[in-house]
Amino acid sequence: MRGGQRSLATFPSSSQVGRVLGELRASLVKDFRIYLRYPSWIASEFVTLPAWFLLFAIGTASWVRPGQVTATLGSSTIFNFFYWGFIFLIVFSTAIWGIGQYIRTEQLQGTIEQLFIAPVSRVTIIFGRFGRTFFTDMAIIAYTAVLLGFLSRDRVTVENPLGLALVFALLELAVLGFGLFFAAVTFRVKSFNFLANIAQFTVIGLCGVFFPLTILPYPVGYVSLAIPFTYYADLMRYTAAGGAAGTTIFDPAFEFLLAGVLSIIVFGLGLAYFKATEKSAQRRGSIGTH
Repeated sequence: MRGGQRSLATFPSSSQVGRVLGELRASLVKDFRIYLRYPSWIASEFVTLPAWFLLFAIGTASWVRPGQVTATLGSSTIFNFFYWGFIFLIVFSTAIWGIGQYIRTEQLQGTIEQLFIAPVSRVTIIFGRFGRTFFTDMAIIAYTAVLLGFLSRDRVTVENPLGLALVFALLELAVLGFGLFFAAVTFRVKSFNFLANIAQFTVIGLCGVFFPLTILPYPVGYVSLAIPFTYYADLMRYTAAGGAAGTTIFDPAFEFLLAGVLSIIVFGLGLAYFKATEKSAQRRGSIGTH
């Protein structure tokens, strides 16, 4: 009897699961409703993001000679190479501008204290923004692929759909963890835009998002290997383009295993740091300070 009671206490009841699912749904619906209030915001995401990618790729293709492209990028075309880097950057930006900026926005609006004293999980609150950005990111990615095929006649192909789906799942888990870490930093440091730009350009410059890591000088390459997001960018391009993108940093099987372990570590550390920082901010009464 005692053993049965302990097992019942170990697993959440159906009512608890239903309540959490209801909170997740409400948080997601709330963020979608806020998002749809600002048509200019939607237009900027669906116009400016693909425009940056196309201008960047077209500009590069216009001055790089074909021989140089083959030597540097393998048999992958410039547009395909940059397209997968662009996708990685969109997903990674969710951690900064989706999750991290969410806390900063609530602080400036004066509504974060009401949210944090509500009897719901903090992760549930953040899930709404993360879930909404996930759906809008997927729409932008698909829209850009269609636009790329229409303007350049260059089709986006995927050599290993299951592998790419796995990379996406691992990347999303790591992005959520990094986003929680970034949100926690927002409690302490109020210069959000400065930190966001530093993080974003560091990843672009050191993780091989828009260029192979082989072109980096000797000492910088080791710094790149110490950044978890380097492996997601590498595996995403490899699973999408296959041999056309060249070889992976390590053996593909080992790199998948490494990426999985890193995703769990990044998520665990991000969640732990967010909870610790939240408790500290509650003790100091600085949750809503901006």
